[in-house]
Amino acid sequence: MSEGEGFQIRDRRRVNLEGKLKDEYDEKIKPEPGKKLLEPETQPFPTMKLDFVSFLINLSAMANDALGLGPTSKGINPEDAKYIIDAVGILEEKTRGNLTLQEERTLQDVLYELRMNYTRLIEGSSPD
Repeated sequence: MSEGEGFQIRDRRRVNLEGKLKDEYDEKIKPEPGKKLLEPETQPFPTMKLDFVSFLINLSAMANDALGLGPTSKGINPEDAKYIIDAVGILEEKTRGNLTLQEERTLQDVLYELRMNYTRLIEGSSPD
């Protein structure tokens, strides 16, 4: 290799040695042409209640979609369904003794229903 060829080192830090933003970096993020950014105060924020039971219901809906049973299902994917069902099973093991009565019953019901639907799918019969 001759001199002048080879590796080139570039300083990609956004700040200079004094800790100030380099000239080539604008402090504001520029939107894509034709696309308007929402102001932070007006951006929608999810208001859905988030607790353990709603988390289980969400996992159940995802597993049922993978089993082809959900209203938004895009087909049957037994591998994804098994993964989610196994994850709910792990939750059952890891949360044993730390749940309220409602949470425990919901977890058992969801897990039973998912396992039965998965078994019916694998065996070739139609889930209820």
